[in-house]
Amino acid sequence: MLSALRARQPGHSLWQIAWWYLLHFFCFVFCTVLYRYRAWGTHYIPRSGPVLFVANHESFLDPILVGVGGHCRQFHSMARKTLWKHRVLGWLLNTLNTIPIDQNASDMTAIRRCIEAMKRGHALLVFPEGSRTLDGKFTPFAPGVLLLIKRAQPAIVPVAVRGTFEVWPRAKRLPRLFGRIGVIYGKAISTEQLLAGGNEQALKCLHSQVETMRDQLAQRLGCAVNLDR
Repeated sequence: MLSALRARQPGHSLWQIAWWYLLHFFCFVFCTVLYRYRAWGTHYIPRSGPVLFVANHESFLDPILVGVGGHCRQFHSMARKTLWKHRVLGWLLNTLNTIPIDQNASDMTAIRRCIEAMKRGHALLVFPEGSRTLDGKFTPFAPGVLLLIKRAQPAIVPVAVRGTFEVWPRAKRLPRLFGRIGVIYGKAISTEQLLAGGNEQALKCLHSQVETMRDQLAQRLGCAVNLDR
């Protein structure tokens, strides 16, 4: 049992793995009670080896949503380094494998840490849109995600989230207390398969898959979520 737990975060201590699951429990209850949270496609998530979750970005709630659904894989993620100015928040982010990144510069230190984490067999969550959506619409992916894929050679899992923009849009300081949110995971794609058609085609493929999944998810969640196209 202990070896199975350690496999969730290779090289990390048991207390950190247990801490993740404790927060996971509270987040699951919070999302289910207030937002009628649902998840689909969790069986597509590889149970071992390097994984790159590629998701759209609607709200601060997105990493929580992806983590609650993908509880079988504890992942690393990135957040803007200014969040570490708050001591307690910075401590919490560190315990959750969050890597600080300078969004105003080409932060190769953060990129290297992400690549190293995947090479050690960890999962990583990225939002290739770069920042939270301003109006709820899905925006193009930045090509930087391809660097992570080429260097780490992970299995790529497309992920779509819906409803979090309606619950906590970028313009609001605090989230609404009720709503409908969900997440859906797609089939894992190998690095070789994704890059077979070249960089431009790889980006289009990822973007198209997440976009299609967003529409499918909106239909499953019902009228509480409005399609943006």
